[in-house]
Amino acid sequence: MRTKKQEIGKWGEDRAVEFLVQNGYEILERNYQIKKCELDIIAWREIKGEKTLCFIEVKTREHDDGTAERATDRAKLQHLFHGAKEYCLAHTIPMERIPMQFEQISVYGKMLGESRCQQYIIPID
Repeated sequence: MRTKKQEIGKWGEDRAVEFLVQNGYEILERNYQIKKCELDIIAWREIKGEKTLCFIEVKTREHDDGTAERATDRAKLQHLFHGAKEYCLAHTIPMERIPMQFEQISVYGKMLGESRCQQYIIPID
């Protein structure tokens, strides 16, 4: 049985997938488990004529107060980057030749009401 937090998280990920598909993403995986990391959504998207592999972190909040954006800290980013590398290795994806992008989708709303998705590109530094 899922906890309330898990139910809200799944609801938010469902909204994020709807948003991504409407914006031209091809969803490959959801909740991909690899070692100590979970990748929320993995998808292909064409960006400037190039097929780009996108790793997407989803954060869901009831109130649009900016806390979703702040929830992805440096430690979470390191897990995301490591998970992406492991995913590519496991699926023989040539990381040096395939464009990749890291993103966050913030989902705001309540399970029985309206929702809004905000997309952010995570810079790689």
